[in-house]
Amino acid sequence: MTYGDRTRGETTKADGVYLEMRNQILYGVLEPGSRVDYVQLSASLGVSITPLREALRRLEADHLVIRNAHRDVVVAPLTREEASELVTVRRELDLLAARLAAAQMTRDELARARELVASQDEREALRYLRDAGIPVAVGGMLNVNRAFHRMVYCGSHNQVLIQYRDAISTRTERYVILARQLNTVPPEAYSLMHERLLTALEARDTDGAADLMRAHYRELDLNFADVIFGQAAAS
Repeated sequence: MTYGDRTRGETTKADGVYLEMRNQILYGVLEPGSRVDYVQLSASLGVSITPLREALRRLEADHLVIRNAHRDVVVAPLTREEASELVTVRRELDLLAARLAAAQMTRDELARARELVASQDEREALRYLRDAGIPVAVGGMLNVNRAFHRMVYCGSHNQVLIQYRDAISTRTERYVILARQLNTVPPEAYSLMHERLLTALEARDTDGAADLMRAHYRELDLNFADVIFGQAAAS
């Protein structure tokens, strides 16, 4: 089996199963709503049931799989309701992070973010995410984009906010991946918005940083609920 992307150090079999299954769920190889066949899956991954069960516990904590009334494990469905709720929460967290980062981000943190935006170095971004212990889908979203936004969160110096961001990241990632398959955004559009946001952060412009984060959602179609399910009719 392919063990996917490593986060910290050497992976155990359970780590490898978790990363591989996570990747398959994010890309729809394991389809939303489908039942997890322990025997078939353990055979295809080349592992015993024990690491598979441990991986499933982690995926359940990530809200990527659920146990139904019959105690079967199924891949969590993709729904408009969850997507809309995730967009609402993530947008508000992003706005708060931008405001706090504009006030709190250190010179060193700003310099590192500036270097990443200037270089657009995907390998450096991947290294940053790995060092942070964040699982990364193989072939997934642009690592520079993910790394830059996490740098903004870390620049808030609010540990609770950072923890909430990391917790919601995996749950939103498969919606974002699907949305980007339906509506591609050119990499240069991301880099331009990052440049504008970084300029506001360097200027300590809290309101401007929040406004630019709002523009980030509007101009780059980051409302993945609308992209995937279409805009809800006005009530």
